Amino acid sequence: MDAKLFSVSRRWIATLAIACTFPTLVTANEVKPTPVKVISFGDPMAVDANPQRRTAVVTAVVLSPDGQRLAAAGDDHVVRLFDVPTAKCSHQLRGHDDWIRGLSISSDGKTVVSAAADCCCTSWDSETGEKLCTTTPSAGPLRSVVFHPNGLQFAAAGYQCCARIFNLSGGHQSMQLQSPRNDYTCLAFSPDGATLAVGSADGTLRLFDATTGQLHHEIQVDTRRLRAVAFSGDGQNIACGGDGATVKIFSATAGTLVGQLPTRPAKVFCLKYLKNEQLAVGGSDNRVQIWRPEAPSLVKILEGHTGTITSLATDATGTLLASGSYDTTIRIWNLSETATPKTAGAPATATR
Repeated sequence: MDAKLFSVSRRWIATLAIACTFPTLVTANEVKPTPVKVISFGDPMAVDANPQRRTAVVTAVVLSPDGQRLAAAGDDHVVRLFDVPTAKCSHQLRGHDDWIRGLSISSDGKTVVSAAADCCCTSWDSETGEKLCTTTPSAGPLRSVVFHPNGLQFAAAGYQCCARIFNLSGGHQSMQLQSPRNDYTCLAFSPDGATLAVGSADGTLRLFDATTGQLHHEIQVDTRRLRAVAFSGDGQNIACGGDGATVKIFSATAGTLVGQLPTRPAKVFCLKYLKNEQLAVGGSDNRVQIWRPEAPSLVKILEGHTGTITSLATDATGTLLASGSYDTTIRIWNLSETATPKTAGAPATATR
């Protein structure tokens, strides 16, 4: 495929993204909107050794604050860094030996932390791809990792009885947040870094003081697994969802239910508050829904994925939204775009 502009249908774009052997970035925009970029998550470094190897599913995606870089990971144990403007896979970061479930990027965009089922957290330089530090929090597989807003610490949790906070420099543990449960599924820091929210497989949401470790609230959200938690931009509310299919919103200070979105016939895998306090929701119905949660009212539906949407990420402006999926693609949406359909694309190269 060359880099010339050409018109194609959205269905063809989705098929192309899945079929290409190499990671491919395609630009597009549309009123609905369609994604401005589609990345196929192929692994050229594995092709020579195993021609039958399938393309990896995507389970974690993050965007740098300036929207220039994207990091993604999945079940092939590799973190990939993409340069968004040039549509190139700049680095493939190897070091994990099991499924990578969590990614987070620092507030300055310089460092990415990955968490995997190999029980390890690894920090990487997002520009050079250099491995900075590897930490082994526990003997249990990890599911989630999140940077503190100060960019100097991160929290990680998974199949274990506690969440842990680490210093980025050196990877030393600074705090352990104990729980009677041993299956934490999702994490989120409040915008001011004062509170760490932790969701678990038994449907419980716990809000901890991130400085002292004190438990402020324990909320029984559901009887089924929570998969996603997200703080609103002002830190006043926290949204959570999971296998119960209903997104519920709680006061972060009082721990009381303040709202919920209409139930959808799908598991909720990921949540992301946008700059305008709208809430993006992704899940097993292969769609991203964007809501005004206070009413609530549905603003947009982003369609195109053909598998469960597992991860959502935005840039600092909230204009770009990235979605990762079990369909092996990552789509980047321009939420303000209203142009007529057009596409351009070129094969992305990867360092061997």
